[in-house]
Amino acid sequence: MGEGLERMARYLARPPIATDRLSRLDDGRLELRLKRPWRDGTTAFVYTPHELLERLVAIVPRPRAHLTRYFGVFAPAFAARAGIVPSTEPAAPRQRPRTAEDAAPKVPNRLPWAALIWRVFLRDVLECARCKGRMEIVAALTSKAAITRVLGHLGLLADAPGFHPARPPPQVELPFRDEAPDFVADAHGPEDFGG
Repeated sequence: MGEGLERMARYLARPPIATDRLSRLDDGRLELRLKRPWRDGTTAFVYTPHELLERLVAIVPRPRAHLTRYFGVFAPAFAARAGIVPSTEPAAPRQRPRTAEDAAPKVPNRLPWAALIWRVFLRDVLECARCKGRMEIVAALTSKAAITRVLGHLGLLADAPGFHPARPPPQVELPFRDEAPDFVADAHGPEDFGG
């Protein structure tokens, strides 16, 4: 058990690229040598440290993303998947639907607002702050009189806050010259020329 656990820990702790094939050049760039030369003769790639990090970040999967995806007959939405993939439950006898409305799958055309907020902000808005239980929507107020009455009972202001018009930032007067100043370009860094 100890040897297998050690092998798994070594596998999980390995770096994304082989460090013995990575070296720093004199100008500060990093050279990544390939295991075998490509058909066109390429044996190494040269990156700035920032470019190498960009490439490594691009291969990190996003959080909570499925890393195994199935296509074709094994895809989750394939119509005949139940007949192909073995099921652990005994098959129930199929009955032919009587109407076209019964045959149509009941797929909701939108997600509830609480599920959308969970997807975006990872916050369950239907969890009670006091008891951590599940809250239910009991009413949706649409009339102004009912909204004013409920807000007054809760001790909140019934009127929406007023908005002030946006003001521009203070402008500092720019001095104008009769003649344009001489233009001097900054010198390029070594990473701009690749050498």
